[in-house]
Amino acid sequence: MSRQTTLATAVLLAACSAETDDRDPQTHRVTIYGEAFIEEGIPAGETDGWAIAFDQFLVAVDGVKAGDAVVSGQRVFDLTAASSGVGQPVGDLADGPHDELAYRIGPASGAVAGNATAEQVRRMNDGGWSMWVSGTATREGVTKTFAWGFATDTRYAPCHTAPAEDGDAVRSMLTIHADHLFYDDLVSETPNVAFQLVADADTDGDGTVTSEELRAVDITSLDRYQVGNADDITNLWQFIEAQSRTVGHIDGEGHCESDAG
Repeated sequence: MSRQTTLATAVLLAACSAETDDRDPQTHRVTIYGEAFIEEGIPAGETDGWAIAFDQFLVAVDGVKAGDAVVSGQRVFDLTAASSGVGQPVGDLADGPHDELAYRIGPASGAVAGNATAEQVRRMNDGGWSMWVSGTATREGVTKTFAWGFATDTRYAPCHTAPAEDGDAVRSMLTIHADHLFYDDLVSETPNVAFQLVADADTDGDGTVTSEELRAVDITSLDRYQVGNADDITNLWQFIEAQSRTVGHIDGEGHCESDAG
């Protein structure tokens, strides 16, 4: 290589380095979204014939971070609120864009409102709930209601994100998949979304399916509702509780590793 070529290459590299160094980091906005299945409901065609609608879907979120950039505090969000497809604002991370994020859905303790009401925040803090879901399921004129609190503690990390442009910033969307609560298999790559076994748990016939009734449903002899190596999961409540640890995603269908506390 000639001396002239060497000098030209050095100048080009220096220019590129200067351009990179001078580039301002972007604000990395984070939102949380329950998709249409939470905001509008799960249609009967997506299940075993039961249409499922949520009137509350509360999550307590904290631990939102990327590297050294952190959104501080724990916030409660009601994901049933309409969001025009962008979700509810969680906070901003500095020094973006980032390609990996982390977040936690864990028991509420001193949480404050994201978009939740004061009463909803109080319920989450008083119960130590990480998630609270309530709603109705309807099939052929039969309606069942449910209101379940979960105290599970799950950290979703890393979540591999491809942030979207958002004006002079970028945006990633923590995404919660409600249909996972009604999956009929813990290990299958293609589980069904099913409510019939839940509906059948209403043994007192009052139209409300409680966590106590779900605990009374033994799943160990069922062909469906497989649990893999999780031999400690023997009833339907434990099964749904385990599924509640799988609801966290990123940017819609983006994958997150999870670590249950």
